[in-house]
Amino acid sequence: MNAKKLIVVGLPMIAVTYGLSRFSYGLMLPYINETMNMDQSTSGLISSLSYIAYCIAIIFAMACSNKFTPKSILVVAGLSSIIGLGIISISPNSVVLGLGIFLAGLSTGLSSPPYANIVSTNVETRLQNQVNSWINSGTSIGTAFTGAIAILMANSWRETYLIFMVIAIFVLIVNFKMLPNQQASEKKVMVGFSKKEWRHSIQLIIASLLIGISCSAYWTFSRDFMLNLDNVSTHLGEWFWVIIGLAGLLGGTAGAFIDKFGLMSAYRISVLVLSTSSLILGIYPDNNVTWFLSPVLFGSSYIFMTGVLIVWGISVFKTNPSFGLGVPFLILALGQAIGSIFSGVIADLSGYYTLFIGSSIIGYVTLVFKLKTK
Repeated sequence: MNAKKLIVVGLPMIAVTYGLSRFSYGLMLPYINETMNMDQSTSGLISSLSYIAYCIAIIFAMACSNKFTPKSILVVAGLSSIIGLGIISISPNSVVLGLGIFLAGLSTGLSSPPYANIVSTNVETRLQNQVNSWINSGTSIGTAFTGAIAILMANSWRETYLIFMVIAIFVLIVNFKMLPNQQASEKKVMVGFSKKEWRHSIQLIIASLLIGISCSAYWTFSRDFMLNLDNVSTHLGEWFWVIIGLAGLLGGTAGAFIDKFGLMSAYRISVLVLSTSSLILGIYPDNNVTWFLSPVLFGSSYIFMTGVLIVWGISVFKTNPSFGLGVPFLILALGQAIGSIFSGVIADLSGYYTLFIGSSIIGYVTLVFKLKTK
């Protein structure tokens, strides 16, 4: 299976599992709240269920990569997405909504590690960073698509999730037909570290955790914040998610950027830009430039940053690409789960301004970390 064909198949699946199944909740939250009237703490708690599900699923995907083929794990990911999206669309209350969010969230953790294994097996080494980065950029496509559908469907969030479910069915069928039927790895995969890998992964783990905490507020509450500002046009608020998604396409260049300028430069730039997107939203939310600049900075840097974490993780865990991708993404999601819960509480107690400024400070702290792979 050549690199371009793998991108064509993998990118839509990541778009479905991440953009439609996971991050769409922050986009749909204002409309869902009109129906269910949830407070910010409840909204944040439900958001955290997606990240908790991700953590559970990615551990399963890493631990079972020696028992199941990557293709079979991706089939389970697709089914989880379909079922979760369907439950969300018919949820009568916050409890059932939380169940749907949890099941849809499982699909994200199940989808990423198998592609890392498929790329490692089927793509020549010099192209692997770029292929992994472009597949990962499917998140931005899914995010932009959810924003566009939300604009067209207005307040019909239930019907929107039904459309997402139909798309997920189609993408699963395409992946089932086109992905190679490679065998499960014969080598036993241990969910652990060698001493050398442990030493090299400590800063990766801490950085991933703090970055996850830092960006969780933006994914969950940024659009709700913008829509509640008196001088922000409804039109801009509607396009906010689309801007994030389209800007995220720049993140697909992470692999090429790393190959040319190095992993350290890519990491520092992505964290700096990601943190600044939250800072200006908290300090200058009434500025016309902020309304456009902040989502552009966030969308492009988030996807770029996750691409950096993929390359960093795989370079640390060279013998197990699935584990190399899974560890930083697991810790990132854990940070997002923690951040989502606390973000809702902070927003209730201190407001969105304090929330976004505080999130940016946490992000800037991660600039002190240095990447070690050798």
